[in-house]
Amino acid sequence: MTLIPTLLLPAGSSPAEPSTPQSPHQMLPAPPTIQESELLDTPVKRGCSTMLTHMTNARYQIPTINAMGKEMQGFLVGPMDAEDFLQEFLPVTKIPDNTFTSGAFDSTISSREEAQAYEPFINTMNTFTPDLSFVDSHLYPDTNNCKKFPFQVKPDVCVYSDGTSAGCNMATAEVVVEFKWSRTHDTFRERDDGTSFISQTEKGIDTLGQITSYTAAQLTAQYRTHAFSVLIIQDQARIIRWDSEGAVVTSPIHYNTEPHLVDFFYRYSKASPEMRGVDTSVTPASDEESDRARQRLNLDAKTRMLKVHVPAEDSSLVALIIPAPVATGLLPVGRGTHTCPAYDSDKDRIVMFKDSWRVSLPHILPEGETYKQLKEANVVNVATCIACHDVPSIPQQLPQSVKFSSAAWACHHDTLTPHSHYRLVLDVVGEALTNFPRSHRLVEAVRDALLAHKDAYEKAGILHRDLSIGNIVIFRGKGILIDWDLAKSISTKGPRQSTRTGTWQFMSAYLVQNQNAPHVVEDDLESSLYVVLWAALKYSRTHMTDARRTLLFKEIFETEEVEKTGSSTKQHFLIGRTDLARSPVFIDCKPLDDLIVALAELFSHRYSVVSLASWKAYELYQQKDVRSLSPDIELLMKLNPAYTKMEGMQGLKSHDHVISIYDHHLGLDGWPSDDKAVEQVLLNKKNLPLQIYTKSETQISSRAAATPTGKRRRLNPSISDNLPTDTHISEEDHLFGSAHPNAVPAIEASMVARLKKVTASAIAVA
Repeated sequence: MTLIPTLLLPAGSSPAEPSTPQSPHQMLPAPPTIQESELLDTPVKRGCSTMLTHMTNARYQIPTINAMGKEMQGFLVGPMDAEDFLQEFLPVTKIPDNTFTSGAFDSTISSREEAQAYEPFINTMNTFTPDLSFVDSHLYPDTNNCKKFPFQVKPDVCVYSDGTSAGCNMATAEVVVEFKWSRTHDTFRERDDGTSFISQTEKGIDTLGQITSYTAAQLTAQYRTHAFSVLIIQDQARIIRWDSEGAVVTSPIHYNTEPHLVDFFYRYSKASPEMRGVDTSVTPASDEESDRARQRLNLDAKTRMLKVHVPAEDSSLVALIIPAPVATGLLPVGRGTHTCPAYDSDKDRIVMFKDSWRVSLPHILPEGETYKQLKEANVVNVATCIACHDVPSIPQQLPQSVKFSSAAWACHHDTLTPHSHYRLVLDVVGEALTNFPRSHRLVEAVRDALLAHKDAYEKAGILHRDLSIGNIVIFRGKGILIDWDLAKSISTKGPRQSTRTGTWQFMSAYLVQNQNAPHVVEDDLESSLYVVLWAALKYSRTHMTDARRTLLFKEIFETEEVEKTGSSTKQHFLIGRTDLARSPVFIDCKPLDDLIVALAELFSHRYSVVSLASWKAYELYQQKDVRSLSPDIELLMKLNPAYTKMEGMQGLKSHDHVISIYDHHLGLDGWPSDDKAVEQVLLNKKNLPLQIYTKSETQISSRAAATPTGKRRRLNPSISDNLPTDTHISEEDHLFGSAHPNAVPAIEASMVARLKKVTASAIAVA
């Protein structure tokens, strides 16, 4: 007689009554010690797949899948013994009768081609797990839930528990099975020396990216705590458990002679929804609740509605009706944030709901606690948190990757970060910054966010650390700074976490190039420039061609990286500013042009390189007896790059100085009254013009393009390379990068000579 296993729950709890949430540090074995050298302070979201939301569409299809695989490989923990894996994640009180017999999958592994293996595999599995539906989905992409994906989501086999018998539906799929019929496509390799068990071949990384993308779709199209998938390479299989911290992978299972794969699906079919990874705290809304919420939220009548409760500060429950989530192509590891407007059915109001996996480390406050501190300090232009909590769960629903990352069998991997399931409700539902009614309002909103940033920093001692396009909303004409889950108390010294999870496109040029740099206030102030410029380039009319705008967009916001270090293109943009200073960029919007140039000029001081001659002149000027000898010295020194840099650096740390630049330009005449946001064209890579640059190319003002004859052609031929010593270069030309680079040393040498001459004359007279 076959005994149905009873899956274990924590003592005194049940699926209906989950255990009280605790810190993962209390419920799990201590995670591996994180060395100080491994800690990073700055929140940065980097890499191709995580850039999709804010990038051009020039890196799609297979390169994106490959990049996702490269991102994911450091978060895989394994290989774990298959039997231990099953007992840990799908435990049973009594092992059922073993109905598996060797050779059960003969018809599967004897298939000559991959596609021929699906049907016999499905037929065999149906005999062992009749409660699950195994569906051949390799020809049927999920076009309903995965519209935001740049590639088709169509796993080879989808497993359902609701009776689905055809197609791919990532909103209801339980397990995804992917086949590869060549070992060259295997993501994993056998290692017994403790080094990585991840294959470093391109095909292996492509496979990893593929299965990662399927899991990303599943975890973002559903409310789940974790998910399982299976990778089959001919006669071997591996089971993978994915969560917000990483993924635990089994050792290879010879599924035609070993029972573990069949045992997995059998246990899964009898498991509670919680143990399968279903977030049972989110339930279907009633028809009446759904109709009312869709009406209040202005949603389509076919939108599937869900219900969730979040406890308020007074312990009452806030009942929210929310739309079902939409799948996105972001890496499963990390905060996995779902945000959406929600209907508070008890108070008949619209609020903002946020579901995420917060970083769970000492000294990192839950976001709700940060909002409480901001409110107590009377910080302006921030939302009010009306409810928040760590979501209750059974032990098997908690992330497990950190727990097993230090196991003796675990091969080398990146340092993993613990996460906890967290929910938050805000009283503000703002308009996205990308829907600005006019460019003046866009800039106002960013200025308002800086006022909030200033108050938080000075009154509450909190640094936001993630100023980006998605973290500023417009509410009742004001810019509101949201998403404080990466914020840091300025009283907390040193780094706090081992991974960096912010928004790469909007980070300062310094942080992009220096992965271990601490995040300071001037980094956030510089980010404000990139928020304005990103939104303006993408949603305002310009004089640029589509190709030029796309190239500039990529140069600034899609900075390349190698070994977690970004290139210097963003820095070069700030120093050069050639695309902004020579002619108007935005149509009939001179104040916006001037604002961006002024901000770029200010932040460039952090990166400008000054010659030794200029520093010597500056040091000479600093001598009090010299400064008092002649008024000409004061005037002359203002043209010195060293003087300009040191004066500019003073404003980089000042909220008031940066905000005053915004206020000055907001007060200028010339802002259009009807230039609302309209998305502009950004070209595909295949449509970009081919332009080849020589190795001597710089990204500032003097670039040499290769001509068809192989000779170099100056891209700015109006400026001569050989400047006479008496050539006049205006201060304005120098400040805005129009001067030829060769002119800069000439200016500095001339200035030093004049300074010495004036100083000597003054001393002689004295």
